[in-house]
Order: sequence, then structure tokens, then C-alpha cells
Amino acid sequence: MPALTSRFNSGSVCVVCRYNAVMGIVLIVYAFIVLSGGVAGFRLAGSRASLMMGSTTGLMLAVSGALVLLGNKSGAYYGLGVNLALILVFGSRYLRTMKMVPAGLMLAASVIVAAILYAQLFT
Repeated sequence: MPALTSRFNSGSVCVVCRYNAVMGIVLIVYAFIVLSGGVAGFRLAGSRASLMMGSTTGLMLAVSGALVLLGNKSGAYYGLGVNLALILVFGSRYLRTMKMVPAGLMLAASVIVAAILYAQLFT
């Protein structure tokens, strides 16, 4: 990794490290948002499915964020894949119910995270 890092080093700030930090932090914050949404769905509506899926996808996103922070770029692609799946889930729920809470808010958060990850990975 030192050869890769030094090759992309611009001055004293490592470009590769900065992108890893942004993607990793975004994925971990998003993981906590998804997890808290699952817990809220369970507490407010008694939905065990919401708790299980929020916990599972939150854990998957947190692991991908940790992988990115440890320097494994494939974690970002994994997190983007989980995020795109959540966009499909929350998008279909929003179109079916037309309720802003929780489907609309989670869809908006998912789209924002996808845009950040896409910008970091592909530009």
C-alpha cells in the first residue's frame, strides 16, 4: 500500500486516504440511520421485519464502511450495492404508499448516499 499511497500523494495530504475516509464515514453514518429506522419501526409499529432488515442492512453497511476505512475499496462497491437495493425497496414502498415517513425519508437518504459514493468512486 505505501507505493500506491505515495504515487497519489499530492503534497502532504494523501488523496487516496481522503476518499477512503469520506466513503467510510458516509457508509457508517448511513448504517446507523438504517439501523435506527429499523428500531423505530419496531418500537412504533411492532414490526419485527423492520427490526430484522434494519439490523441486517445496517450491519452490512457498517462492515462495508469499516472495510473502506481499512483501505479495501471493494467495501465501497459492496456498500453501493446494498444502498442500491435499499433504493429499490424504499422507492417501491414510497410509490405504493406515497407516505413521506418512513419510505420517503429513507429513499431521500439512500439517494444522497448513492450520489456521494458514485462521485467518490467514478469521478
